[in-house]
Amino acid sequence: MTLQKNNNNKIDQAWNRLQTRMEQDGLLNDKRPARQPIFSSVVLKWAASLVIFISATLFIILGVDNSKTEMLSLYNSEKNSSFVTTLEDGSVVYLAGNSSLSYPEHFKKRKREVFLKGDAFFEISKDGKSPFIVQADRIKIEVLGTSFNVKSSNNASPSLSVNTGEVKVTLREDGQTARLAAGETAIIHSGRLQTIPTHDFEQFSRYTDRMHFKDEQLSNVIRVINRNMDGVMLEISPGLEGRLITASFSGNSPETMAKLICIALNLKYSQQQNTIRIYE
Repeated sequence: MTLQKNNNNKIDQAWNRLQTRMEQDGLLNDKRPARQPIFSSVVLKWAASLVIFISATLFIILGVDNSKTEMLSLYNSEKNSSFVTTLEDGSVVYLAGNSSLSYPEHFKKRKREVFLKGDAFFEISKDGKSPFIVQADRIKIEVLGTSFNVKSSNNASPSLSVNTGEVKVTLREDGQTARLAAGETAIIHSGRLQTIPTHDFEQFSRYTDRMHFKDEQLSNVIRVINRNMDGVMLEISPGLEGRLITASFSGNSPETMAKLICIALNLKYSQQQNTIRIYE
């Protein structure tokens, strides 16, 4: 009982201070009705509860916003060309026609995770502290640094073929796992993961027969071209790395690709032996 009286006294004191301040600021009419202590107690309690509720709500909202991961999506509607993009960590994805990829704008420190629907070829930048994970319908793929081809267009029978390095693949349905090395392919047969030798090695190079870049940094485009060319290499002058380019290349020679780049960005190029230099 004494505690309740003390609380009521504190509330009344707070209300009096508030009224005095409002009167000084001219916010109250002089002919106001007499204050009812019970009403004031209820109002202050309600106001205090409202403040606590708002604070909690803001905390929850801020907490949710801070934990949100901004996702980006790519869809390749072109049937006979690869959409090539370089991810934040330097990994390159060659997205096949009628396929889509969702990935975070910024990878987490301990996990690089993307979501694939369809087919794609991956060249993964090595990072021993942050595995690269591809979620593809029925299978989950984990790597540190390698290149591999995922075929998941046929949901009933997806496959994974490793070009370089080593890959761990997990069947979502029952947790079966298999480790694949270069030259090996994983298939699903009768509900079981099976490892067989890779027979179709052209599946890797087909992704570079026709490549499309959209708003890609010039340095990334040059890096992809050089990865897939023998002999002649392209290089760019300092300061051009961040130029954005949208272009398609279809079985072009390094010189032809350099010419197309220069036309698109109003640049120049010159060749000395096995190096083609692009400059302003």
